[in-house]
Amino acid sequence: MSAPLDELHRPHETTPQPNVSRLNSVGRAAPQPAGPHSHLKRLAAVVAEGDLFDAALVALIEGAGYGATLVEPTQLPYLRNPAVLLVRSPGSLALVRRAPMLRGVRVVVLGDGIASRDHIRISPRSPVAESALRQALAAIIGPPDQQPAPPAPANRVRVTEREREILQTYTLGATLRETSQAHQIAESTVREHYRRVVRRYEEAGRPIGNKAQLLLEFMADGWVRP
Repeated sequence: MSAPLDELHRPHETTPQPNVSRLNSVGRAAPQPAGPHSHLKRLAAVVAEGDLFDAALVALIEGAGYGATLVEPTQLPYLRNPAVLLVRSPGSLALVRRAPMLRGVRVVVLGDGIASRDHIRISPRSPVAESALRQALAAIIGPPDQQPAPPAPANRVRVTEREREILQTYTLGATLRETSQAHQIAESTVREHYRRVVRRYEEAGRPIGNKAQLLLEFMADGWVRP
């Protein structure tokens, strides 16, 4: 569930410490690696790509009722017993495959054009990407925890059902052309929906810089939930 991905370009760390990092915006402290009976068995570990879609993917997983943590690529060798690993690039998938302790962990690949015969693969450009992710998590981890939906912010921005459907497809990684084809509308119509909704967020004091930020605002307002 992400935009087209670039290869990882991270500085090499010669002495990584055995811990798991997590985006501050997600809100809770990161769990530490633990033994075979750790609570990580029900935790979805997202391999970080260093972009806004890291936070979006973690939020989507948590919105579906599962625990999620963000893991830096250099920390993969120290991760123990997550329920599932989610990767979004060929580079991250290669790192996972090279980590001996992760060979028995199920992997969900969120990306197009990534060779993953032995893993579950979900196209983030698909209009049913959220549903496919929810089904994959349920199949691997089990039923989600029942959690009440978070309250919408006081300055919630109004979005029509049609706008939500179209822009959900677009913000989850589809191109303008793919979005227009999925909803059988012109590309100019997709642009107009995007501009109109972005303008509303700006008027509400919540400026949008790109479609990844719009996705995060959609989730904050409750317009996008798995």
